[in-house]
Amino acid sequence: PTDPAGGQSAEPDSDAAITASMPAQRGAAAATEARAMSRSDRRSSKATSAVPVIPVGAAAGGSRGHAGASGSGTPPHGPRGGSAGKPSRGGRGRGSVISTVLIVVGVALLLVAGGLFVSAQLGYRQAQQTYAELQQYAVSSDSGDGVPDVDFDALAAINPDIVGWIYIPDTVVNYPVVQTDDNTTYLDLLFDRSGNGSGTIFMDMDDAAPGMVDQQTTIYGHHMYDGSMFKVIDSTTDQAEFDKIQHVYYITRDTTYVLTPLLTAQVEDTFVDARKTDFTGEGESLQGYLEEMQTLARAQASDATERIGQITDEDHVLSLVTCAGEIIPRTTRAVMVLTVDEEVARQ
Repeated sequence: PTDPAGGQSAEPDSDAAITASMPAQRGAAAATEARAMSRSDRRSSKATSAVPVIPVGAAAGGSRGHAGASGSGTPPHGPRGGSAGKPSRGGRGRGSVISTVLIVVGVALLLVAGGLFVSAQLGYRQAQQTYAELQQYAVSSDSGDGVPDVDFDALAAINPDIVGWIYIPDTVVNYPVVQTDDNTTYLDLLFDRSGNGSGTIFMDMDDAAPGMVDQQTTIYGHHMYDGSMFKVIDSTTDQAEFDKIQHVYYITRDTTYVLTPLLTAQVEDTFVDARKTDFTGEGESLQGYLEEMQTLARAQASDATERIGQITDEDHVLSLVTCAGEIIPRTTRAVMVLTVDEEVARQ
């Protein structure tokens, strides 16, 4: 041992002296150990008190009066001050607000969709009733294809823009045809000029009235979801549907034109030749135009090539045009081209 003063320590006088000093050393060590244990207990106590404990009574569904780990009737709280085992009120509030907003938006969208559906159905009904009433002025005969005998004077009294009547047996197509100096007026007007999205079948503004005067006469109609107007024309891009139509009748005051489908092509809405009246420019011909249309055909007559080969610039064709496909916006057009089989004078 070393003397605290820096010198050598003296040897103890006897074993008794050594023995006398040992209890003091053990007591000091014991005190130190006791202090260490006390600090450890306190740390253990703090760690235990920091852990949330669900009250036994709460876990068993009992009342809040049951004691928790501390024996009191108040449930312990988590680190953020909220009750142990319960979500934060702030998070629950935000989730509730978001859910409410989504529900309100969903209900609003359903109401809008419902309103549009009801409006569309009312529009369809209005158009159907209007054109059904007009058919009293186009009484079908009992012979052949039931070609209507059209009272143009009565129809002109309702709308002087009338130029003809289009009829396709075994389809809904049995409508008056109008013409104005633009191609927009009758997009959303019925024949009686009441507003309606079904519109009216109309002849191109550039065609010579009453039609079948130019090399090509073009007539337009909407593609309606209820199957009315010219939806059947788009359907003929399918060969089986095309083959169902044997004849089409275009009727004017003076003549009934009996026409046979040649082909149905699908073209872009920018394809201007589908509304061109005459093909008399350099390098142009009606036959050349029909050959081009044949390359774009989705469906065609079995004798289409032979019939096109017999076309001259003295002939006439009728083209029926509508929007193609079911997906909006529609950027393509279905064009059914028909050739004339017979012209019957009307009395």
